[in-house]
Amino acid sequence: MHGPLPYVLAAIAIAVLAGDLAATVVVLRSDFYSGRQRAWQLALVWLIPIVGAACCLSFAAIHRRAIPKPSAAFPGSETYNLPGGEANSL
Repeated sequence: MHGPLPYVLAAIAIAVLAGDLAATVVVLRSDFYSGRQRAWQLALVWLIPIVGAACCLSFAAIHRRAIPKPSAAFPGSETYNLPGGEANSL
C-alpha cells in the first residue's frame, strides 16, 4: 500500500487502543463496582472497542459525580412553607 492510507489506519488503531487503555484504567481504579462487574466491563471494553470504552467511561463519570451537600444541616421551617412557621423565626 502506498500513500496516506497506512498512516490513517495506524492513527485510528492507536486512537482506539489509547481509548481502550484509558477505559481499562478507569474501570480498574473504580471502587464502585464489584470484581465481577469490573470483569464484565473490561470484557465490554476489549470485545467492542469503541462503543464499550465509551459506555464504561460514561458509567464511571456518572458514579464519580459528587453528591451535592445541603446548604444547612437543618433547614429552617420557612423552606417547607408550613403553617405557623413564622412564629419559629422570632
